[in-house]
Amino acid sequence: MTDTRPSPTRRRLWMAGAAACGAAALPGALRLARRAFLPLSITQQAMADLPATIALGDPRSFDLHAPGARIDRQPVGMHFYERDWPVNALGSVRYLQGPHSFDIPRVSGVMGCSDPEEPQEGVYDWQVQAFAMAGDRVAHELARDRLFALFHELLRAGWQRCILSSEPRLLGHDALRYFLQQDHTYSLDPALPLDLQQWMRINLDLPCWQFWADGVYLKVQVIDEPALRNPQGEGVYMFSIDLQSEAGYFREYFRSVADMKRWKELLPATLHGYRHLRPAKEAELRAQGYTIDEHYRDPPILALGQTV
Repeated sequence: MTDTRPSPTRRRLWMAGAAACGAAALPGALRLARRAFLPLSITQQAMADLPATIALGDPRSFDLHAPGARIDRQPVGMHFYERDWPVNALGSVRYLQGPHSFDIPRVSGVMGCSDPEEPQEGVYDWQVQAFAMAGDRVAHELARDRLFALFHELLRAGWQRCILSSEPRLLGHDALRYFLQQDHTYSLDPALPLDLQQWMRINLDLPCWQFWADGVYLKVQVIDEPALRNPQGEGVYMFSIDLQSEAGYFREYFRSVADMKRWKELLPATLHGYRHLRPAKEAELRAQGYTIDEHYRDPPILALGQTV
């Protein structure tokens, strides 16, 4: 039993980024990076330069700022709020959450989700696809530095690291060691800087960092182009950034639609089962020389009346 939530594959992430850039079905990032850059008209350039603002909750609280922005109303009832930017004029997005607001540069696409049958929730999920570069390729060190600049902004804005309920509470180098040696899905520590060798090693998998702030959950995942994973050259990197409300985040613990609708009722027992796994894992890791972060506490669940 584990509470590892659904995680996108490398191909799925690349295809999402390629689609947002208006590219056809691409076999990999290299073809995307080599796509010809077409000149933009003044009007197109002005539209691309205008930043989008996104927020969870009330659909009236965000503005995608473009005539090309659209609402896709699916027959099953879901609403998707979307905007794409051309590959030669990537945009920017500002996420709004009071003191926890932050900016995302070099964005190729953004999509929000809402369920009209649950109007009180509004938009419960925003997915943003961003690149580390604005051109064909980027130095590996610069891609790393741009990602950690985002982490620095998040931590400064009050976001805190989030560890899944069943997972051990590890910091810094212990989290990195555990990721590399035992669990490639484990969330890394955003406060730990990585040297180039460590950066190249973690990108053999799909490294992720997870955060929370006042009932919102944030996951940042990195994907690079394997064919360009050469420290002597340059690479292509994409960042997948997913923001979810408590409803969006915790519904994914359940499989059936009926259980998803009852997530508040079912969640306490579900999380109790997952948290029961943590002590055994931590005892095993202590025996292997790991240091457990005894100060870490799981995020409070506001919908259940919990507070910090």
